[in-house]
Amino acid sequence: RVITKVLNRFGIEHTFVDTTNLEEVEEAIRPNTKAIYVETPTNPLLKITDIKKISTLAKEKDLLTIIDNTFMTPYWQSPISLGADIVLHSATKYLGGHSDVVAGLVVVNSPQLAEDLHFVQNSTGGILGPQDSFLLLRGLKTLG
Repeated sequence: RVITKVLNRFGIEHTFVDTTNLEEVEEAIRPNTKAIYVETPTNPLLKITDIKKISTLAKEKDLLTIIDNTFMTPYWQSPISLGADIVLHSATKYLGGHSDVVAGLVVVNSPQLAEDLHFVQNSTGGILGPQDSFLLLRGLKTLG
């Protein structure tokens, strides 16, 4: 919904493709493409995308690779080590572990991306409160 109903209001275009098909991904890249966003495994179909191949393609085209790693968590999959630039986690799911916290987190592979993200976070006030932080840390103890 954010992609189709919110970002398009700011002139951000998108194309949905089956990211398990590298040829389809490459064909969908346009001159104005900035990033490839992948959820793997997908929810609810559990389709698996080869993060290393997608990341290699993205780097060849000077694009960012953004991986939604919510389903696998960092316990089972490390997209940064597979070449991803940005990794997203819905901490509300497995990382929180107890269905009592709403949180998310972003991990990046470079100091420049971290600085850019920090600027947006500081500008918008996207900070997790202390109680939610406590609940998330408590949930991490049960992750493994």
